[in-house]
Amino acid sequence: MSEGPAPASQTPEKPGVGETLTAAATLMRDFPRETMLPLLAIQAPLVIGTIVLTALLYSSVFADEMYPRGGITGATEGAGQIFALVIVVALALVLGLIAQGATIVSVAAVAVGRPVTLTQALDPAFTRLGGLIVLTVVFAIVGGLLALTIVGLAVIPFLVARFGIAYQVYLLEGLGPIETLARSWRTMQGNMLRLLGVIIVGVGLALLIGLLVPVSPGPESMSRGLRMLIDALLQILQGGIAIPVAAFAHAAITLYYLRIREENP
Repeated sequence: MSEGPAPASQTPEKPGVGETLTAAATLMRDFPRETMLPLLAIQAPLVIGTIVLTALLYSSVFADEMYPRGGITGATEGAGQIFALVIVVALALVLGLIAQGATIVSVAAVAVGRPVTLTQALDPAFTRLGGLIVLTVVFAIVGGLLALTIVGLAVIPFLVARFGIAYQVYLLEGLGPIETLARSWRTMQGNMLRLLGVIIVGVGLALLIGLLVPVSPGPESMSRGLRMLIDALLQILQGGIAIPVAAFAHAAITLYYLRIREENP
């Protein structure tokens, strides 16, 4: 008796942009704590700390300086103000990487059916912070150099798509920065356009929502105290909006990576 034809090997279907975004939205709806708490736990103290620092500095050290639009984060003049701005921005970047890392770990854990606590999500983000900083510095330097030329600007979207899953690879696979870049490059072969679509939608959503946030009042529009109060409220509003938007973006890219990882073990 002759055997029938062997079943054709089935390659996992590549996740589409709409499918990925829908999955991310569904995950956030079903697991709001796991997807947004890591960001909230880091960003809330950062926003409050920035507000308090701004109030203290412009009530004492910079009392004679003009209060800039947006507070210390909008400083453009004065060595002291610029120094304070650099410190705040550097701290925000580091804490932002921790929040991003914890969100990636938490989303991945939920996606595979093994949710973790906030502490468990934050632990790898803290312990592997050095590598996260290295990756970020590399991306910043390369992006900055490429942005200096027209040809370089054209290359940036390609590199964004090629290395868009680098943070996910680094945190979820336990690799070093160099191995992470190599794995990301290899994994994104044939998957770049879909990821770029996910990123474009996420950036567009963030820009659209950002346009809805009121602009900080100008230097001569009202008293310093009232402007500081309005800036504080705006920072809280911006932070409240940024958390779900950032969580959605991290969830979408993480879910996309988990799907294509099946094709590139």
